[in-house]
Amino acid sequence: MDTVNIDFVAIDKNWDKNIADYHFDIYHLSGWIAASAIVDKGKPQGIVAHYKNKKVFLPIIIRDINRENSNCEHTDAQYWDATSTYGYGGPLMDKSLTAAEVDIIMEAVRAALFTKGCVSLFMRLHPIINKEWIPTVGKALTHGLTLMSDLSKSAEEHWGETQNRHRRGIKKAVKMNVVTKIEQLTRENAVMFSSIYKETMAQVNASQYYFFDDDYFFNLLENLQDRIVLITAYQEDKAIASSIYTICKESGIMQFHLGGTLNAYTNLQPSKLITHVARDWGRENRYELLHLGGGVGAALDSLYEYKKGFSSQELLFKTYRLIVNPVKYAALVADSWFSESDLSSDFFPLYRKETTEEVALEIVQAEVLADIS
Repeated sequence: MDTVNIDFVAIDKNWDKNIADYHFDIYHLSGWIAASAIVDKGKPQGIVAHYKNKKVFLPIIIRDINRENSNCEHTDAQYWDATSTYGYGGPLMDKSLTAAEVDIIMEAVRAALFTKGCVSLFMRLHPIINKEWIPTVGKALTHGLTLMSDLSKSAEEHWGETQNRHRRGIKKAVKMNVVTKIEQLTRENAVMFSSIYKETMAQVNASQYYFFDDDYFFNLLENLQDRIVLITAYQEDKAIASSIYTICKESGIMQFHLGGTLNAYTNLQPSKLITHVARDWGRENRYELLHLGGGVGAALDSLYEYKKGFSSQELLFKTYRLIVNPVKYAALVADSWFSESDLSSDFFPLYRKETTEEVALEIVQAEVLADIS
C-alpha cells in the first residue's frame, strides 16, 4: 500500500520555489505568510504531504493556546492550533489527485498534526483555487458568495456592467477633480496608506485587531513589493483615499486587500473611482480576474450589493475545519463559559470565540468601500 509521507518545513524562499509549479496565489507565498504571522501573532509553518509522487502543500500559522482568560488556572503551552493566512489561503494540491486520494492525505495530515500537539486546523479556502475541493476528512462550510470581475472583458463591457449608481459616483469624483495614482509600495506611501487606513478604522470603531502596525505594511514592502499595487485618490495633491491590491501574475489573479478614505472626503466617493481604476489596470496588464470579495459574513447585504455594482459574477466562499484532537478540543470548550447561541454558532475553533473579528473586518470593508449615494 502506498504511504503518505508528511514533512514539516520552513516557509521561506525555498518554499516559494517548491510551489511554483502549482496554481497558487499571493496568499501562499512566504512573504505574505510572514506578514500574516504578525497579524495573528503566530509562527509560519509549512506542511508538505507526499503520496504516489504527488504533493499537497498546506501553509499554516501556528498559534499557542493560552487559556488565561478561561476558568482554568493554567495555560496549555504544549498545545497549539493552526490557521491559514490573513486572506484566502487553503491547500495547494496536485491536480491529478482524486478526491479519495486527497482524503487519504488529509487523514495522514491529521495524524501528523496530532503527534505535534495540534488541537484544530482552520483554513479560509480560496474561492478560485479550492473551489472544486469537497473534503470528507474534516468539513468545509459554505458561508456565501463573493464577487469577481472578468478582466478578459473590454473597457466598454466593464462600463456596461457597472451599475448606474456607481457610474454616477465615479463621474462625481472625476468632476470634483479627484485623480488617481497607481504605484508600487514604498516606505513613504506605506506610511501614507497606514494613516488613511487607521483613520477609517477609528471612524468605524473597528477591533484593535485591525489597527495593523506599520511593520505589517513594511513587511509586505520588503517581501512582496512587486506583488502589491497601491492605488491612491488625490484632490488638489492631497491623498484622500487609498487601496491595496494584490497581484499574482502566475495565476492571473488580482484581489482587493485593504483600503481607507479620509472621513472628510467620503462624499466625493473616491473608493468607487479607485475600484474602477483597479479594474482598468488589471485588464490592461492582462490579469484574468479581479476578486472583490463578498458581503458581511458572506451575506447578501449592502456590501455585497456594492461590489455587485461592479460585477455580478459570483464565487463561493468556504472555510475548512478539522478537529485534530477531539478530547482536548472538548476540554478547551468546557473550560470556558459559552451561551447557547455561542455553542450553536459555526465559529471555529469555538474555544477561541471571544470577539467577532471576522465579521468586524467585513463591516470595516463595508464602511471603507461604501461611499454609497
